[in-house]
Amino acid sequence: MVKNLMYNHFIHLSWLVHIQLNEGTFDRKIKTARALLGAESRHARAMVSWRTAGLLLTLCLLVLHRRRSRLSVNDPTELLFIGVSNTPPLPPPPPVPSAALGPLPSHAALFERAFFVNADDSPRRRGFMEQQLEAAGVRYERWPAIRGSPTLLRTHRRYFARGVEQHLYANRSAATGTIVQWGTVGTYLSHLTLFESIVRRWGHNDSASFLILQDDTQMKRRWLRKLSQELRAHEDSRWARLLLVWWGEQRNADCRLNGWCHVRPPAGPTEKGQPECCGRRFYHGLQAWLVKTHSLKCIIRRLKRRRIKNIDAQMVQTSCPRTYALEQKRMLGTHLDRELGSERAAVNAVFRASISDGKLKASAVRNLRKTRLEHLAKAGGPQSG
Repeated sequence: MVKNLMYNHFIHLSWLVHIQLNEGTFDRKIKTARALLGAESRHARAMVSWRTAGLLLTLCLLVLHRRRSRLSVNDPTELLFIGVSNTPPLPPPPPVPSAALGPLPSHAALFERAFFVNADDSPRRRGFMEQQLEAAGVRYERWPAIRGSPTLLRTHRRYFARGVEQHLYANRSAATGTIVQWGTVGTYLSHLTLFESIVRRWGHNDSASFLILQDDTQMKRRWLRKLSQELRAHEDSRWARLLLVWWGEQRNADCRLNGWCHVRPPAGPTEKGQPECCGRRFYHGLQAWLVKTHSLKCIIRRLKRRRIKNIDAQMVQTSCPRTYALEQKRMLGTHLDRELGSERAAVNAVFRASISDGKLKASAVRNLRKTRLEHLAKAGGPQSG
């Protein structure tokens, strides 16, 4: 009889644990437990000490845990310990296919993703960039470039409140009249609007890094591995912006950081009276570069105080902290301006010709062919911003 009472008490304790884990409100659990244990509680207390009851309860919890983790709901032996719940068990979550999440990108430890700037009427360059980035396993987005034209005075009016640099006008000395360097203006706005978009999306994460490229950049083989090596070798630099592919000159005095150069103004072209005379350009080009969100915020803020001009030079002039460039011999790619031409120069040439005699120079004609933008010359320039 004692054996039977202890067995029944064990079963009822198991039911009590199951009710506590699976049934409704706390009051309902207590009432159900009393109903189960009430009839035999006096005999149980008489036959089993509190110490024994504690041991039995501990054993019950252990068995319950093992049974719940190992037995299926349909296993009849499970009912001996956990009873039957009125609440059906939750189905296991459906497995997430690996394709839905995508493979872990090879650049995950280096930057969030890449952006390349590309105009809608340049499909050849778009395919060229997409092929490179997909081959490297890089997650990327295409940012539509803005074709410079007078239409921007209406569509992007707020940016012109900061002024336009005098050399972008037809009358350079007076900085008045008609703007002719619309290719330069379009390049400026294409990049600046990209910076603003990144800050809107990732502004909460100042340390997030991004790779920004122009669509006339060819990266070297195993460039991701080389980039990883460069960043590991300069972990103490706390870099904010790093030029990977650029053009112009470097100052030997700036390049004392184990293959990195400290980018500082003046960007050039240098003029008479400056220490580095004359017409020299330093750290120009935005072919490929890494940047962190907080550096983009700095660039956007400081560009507001400067007139519109060549944005690569302006970004050097902003002198945002911890900006570096790989030494020329260590650059991770090549600028293909000779092979693909310069779209900025092509647009500039078309508008210059439109306010003069309408004739393009031979060099401008060759550049239009390289860029495959001959339609701009026939139309007298881009018709929309």
